[in-house]
Amino acid sequence: MKKLSLVLCLLGFSTLVFNGCKKKGNVDEPDVRGKTYKFTVTSTGILATDNIDVTFKGGSSTNAKTLLKVDGVTQDNQQIVTLTRAQITKSGGTVVESALPLIVCGFDLGGFSGTAGHTFVVKVVPVVDGTPATTVSKTFTTQTFYQAYDY
Repeated sequence: MKKLSLVLCLLGFSTLVFNGCKKKGNVDEPDVRGKTYKFTVTSTGILATDNIDVTFKGGSSTNAKTLLKVDGVTQDNQQIVTLTRAQITKSGGTVVESALPLIVCGFDLGGFSGTAGHTFVVKVVPVVDGTPATTVSKTFTTQTFYQAYDY
């Protein structure tokens, strides 16, 4: 009888040890499936004397090197894309989008007006997984501006 009690006690303890601390879910683990991103960049009033920089960056769960497309053209082996002045000032805007689902994506926006009293506007319209996010619209003056936006 003593042996049976000991065996039952050991069985119960083993069950508790191996099942008692099991996680209920992956609450702390990030979503590695990724999301799709699309940004439309437009501007008004940029002069040749103005300084403007719009740079997009991303990261994938597979450490892929080709992450972004600009106006539908895949940017091979690029995890970071900086738009040219021609792309920023293009009539109708420039579209930067993910080439594959990304776990993180964002852009840096910076610059200043090179002419006293002159302002210009850069607008970035983000869409994440098909859902519009808050539009970024920045009016640049002679005061230097820089901000990073992550999604």
